[in-house]
Amino acid sequence: MMRSMRSMSQVSIHRSSIHRSSTAARLDLARRMAKSVSPIAHSSRPRLVVSASAIPDVWLAPPPHGAKIALFGTIHADTADTRIGDFIVEHRPKTVVVETAINAAHGEATGNMIDLDSALKAGNDPLADRQTFGIASIAARLREAERAETPTPIQESETWRDLINSNMVYSEHLAYVAALSVGAGLVFGDRPKMVTYQRMLCCPSLADLDAAFAIQCWSNYHDLFSGTALEKNSDVLTEKILFQERDAVMLKSLQEASVNAGEGETIVGVVGGSHVAGMAKLWDSNSWEDIATQAAQVPDAVDEDPRQFGIRRALFDAVIRLTCREDVSIDAAMTLGPPPPEAMDAYELTSELYGTTRMLLATLPREKLAAVCSGWRCDPWEFLEPVRNVRPANGGPGYDLELIENLRTLNFELS
Repeated sequence: MMRSMRSMSQVSIHRSSIHRSSTAARLDLARRMAKSVSPIAHSSRPRLVVSASAIPDVWLAPPPHGAKIALFGTIHADTADTRIGDFIVEHRPKTVVVETAINAAHGEATGNMIDLDSALKAGNDPLADRQTFGIASIAARLREAERAETPTPIQESETWRDLINSNMVYSEHLAYVAALSVGAGLVFGDRPKMVTYQRMLCCPSLADLDAAFAIQCWSNYHDLFSGTALEKNSDVLTEKILFQERDAVMLKSLQEASVNAGEGETIVGVVGGSHVAGMAKLWDSNSWEDIATQAAQVPDAVDEDPRQFGIRRALFDAVIRLTCREDVSIDAAMTLGPPPPEAMDAYELTSELYGTTRMLLATLPREKLAAVCSGWRCDPWEFLEPVRNVRPANGGPGYDLELIENLRTLNFELS
């Protein structure tokens, strides 16, 4: 019996369209925003409400004369974890360095910083991001209550309790609210997405992109029948661009924030959970600086014939599709634009082939294929050989029209 790949659902944010200009009106709006700044689709798990003694996933050793560095890993678009927000409120860090920008302008350059005052100005600009204004409004309400004549500590306020009990606010958004409410600067620590997309599209070979696709296929299948996370130790360049290079860039951001904050202070890092182990390893080995320098370099455009570029772009899209949420795939497609018309045929054919279940299975080594599939009336390894032979990682051309036509008229043995 064949297990199917897990699905990836698009996550989107509901943004308020209400415009308010005065501080009083913003604060009046904040409580409703605590319930309206929410994902359309959200985690069904119970909210993990943690006391003020929340503990980071890793404490990174501070640089000389630098602040302590608390590193938290989270699940993007998850709503179940309040640890990061609780920690920020309790420890009052000088800076919170985040992987995910609060808005598009924030994410345009590594090191961009936003504070409460600048975030609240979004309410005066009809073109500004409404989500930023909503988050800032909640933070302003919390800060004003704490500074009132009869102060209410943030964690004791009704607004904060609404946030942590709602099971509707992303954990990263809760961290944004907490950071802005305690006066911390919110620093974008990752590199701009365009740089990641360009390096991932242009630097690897076709075989390397294909190998990264195979690694993620096995990782997704592994998640279906194992309760443990699969640690990736790969020399595949595509994987390094997508993970290790960004780990190094975010460590550089944390190092700079730590030095700027100074000894005796605390800063917080908020990154995807898949980055924590790699970042800790790079930090401990002090091997991140050279990687971070290389990671910022924008490559030249690929000089290859249109057919090869069409295959390249299709493999890029396939890796992003398997590795990231659907909204990231959409963002990559919009950021890079469509392939040129002369590359479109190769792109569409390769995309079609790499979107089939047979290709997903054909990437697996024999022993892993046996772990995923059973009950076939044939040897699945031999059955999938024609698909396997097309892969660039195996010296193949990337697609084969006859094979694709056969798959289009597929009998339903694998359904």
